[in-house]
Amino acid sequence: MRGPRKLEVVEIKSRQITICWEPFGYNVTRCHRYNLTVHYRYQAGGQEQVREEVSWDTESSHPQHTITNLSPYTNVSIKLVLMNPEGRKESQELVVQTDEDVPSAVPLESIQGSTFEEKIFLQWREPVQTYGVITLYEITYKAVSSFDPEIDLSNQSGRVSKLGNETHYLFFGLYPGTTYSFTIRASTAKGFGPPITNQFTTKISGI
Repeated sequence: MRGPRKLEVVEIKSRQITICWEPFGYNVTRCHRYNLTVHYRYQAGGQEQVREEVSWDTESSHPQHTITNLSPYTNVSIKLVLMNPEGRKESQELVVQTDEDVPSAVPLESIQGSTFEEKIFLQWREPVQTYGVITLYEITYKAVSSFDPEIDLSNQSGRVSKLGNETHYLFFGLYPGTTYSFTIRASTAKGFGPPITNQFTTKISGI
């Protein structure tokens, strides 16, 4: 008896992988008591996770199996294990990386603002779950209130884009004593994650 052969990837998504292999010959299928399991392992939260699933698609002319509930942008090691009364045979191991996905939000507590009269220096950290390579940060801002009710705040808004390795920006030309709302969202190649908002108020001269 030989082990499963020609283990290949059919499709890769951010949270699932579909594999296929060469159909078994009569020397395997003639034995009614056999089973095929898909063994896979990956890192999650700093620990190695080991899983196995029974594949029921063993008599098809194009057998396939889809592994689900995976994490995006994660290396997964996969092999097939065939067992029957004659023993146990394993396929070669495949190492496959799941696709990227949109990231989680930038941590709210990481958004810090150093405030001056007409400037705010904004800093933040990347999302806890990047699910890929962060390529871009988008920051939208607008003035929401001022100590001086006569000030026209309608022109105090805008949008800034920063590269994925830049987690700070100096906003200038702001009004003193004015509260600004900053909304940040991170992006991978798959798109933007959820936005997160924080507010900071510029200083007033002499205060």
